[in-house]
Amino acid sequence: MIRECTETDREILGGYLEEDSYGQAILHLIDEFGFEQKFQSVYMDIEEEQCKGVYLMIYKNVLLYSKENQVEIDFLEQMLSVLVPEMVIGRKDNVNIVSWLLTDYRMDTVDQIPELCDEEGNALKRDTWKKEGQEWGVLYKED
Repeated sequence: MIRECTETDREILGGYLEEDSYGQAILHLIDEFGFEQKFQSVYMDIEEEQCKGVYLMIYKNVLLYSKENQVEIDFLEQMLSVLVPEMVIGRKDNVNIVSWLLTDYRMDTVDQIPELCDEEGNALKRDTWKKEGQEWGVLYKED
């Protein structure tokens, strides 16, 4: 079941996201901006009190992470019909699943998380959450 997260979910999210750089990037954004911002929404796929995936929408970007590569495609299909992201970012195999929904996007692989921008195009400060050394999958919106 997918549900929107609140402050009461911080502990379960932290336990799920802290293990590798893909999850840590999402965790840093949660720590930096919290759950109550208009520009950021956090959703969790939870079954039997176990987190199965996390989806963070920030400005016009989507970051996703599922350890077991079980991306909830029906949820994303609904979200992506409302939010048209500039980028979808995450572990390469997670993002690859989303690529069939966004056929007009270009898939790329990079060695660090791309720069995220706010609604005016200003880069978000990322000193505390920039993660390198892993292969990131990125879907870029084609103009």
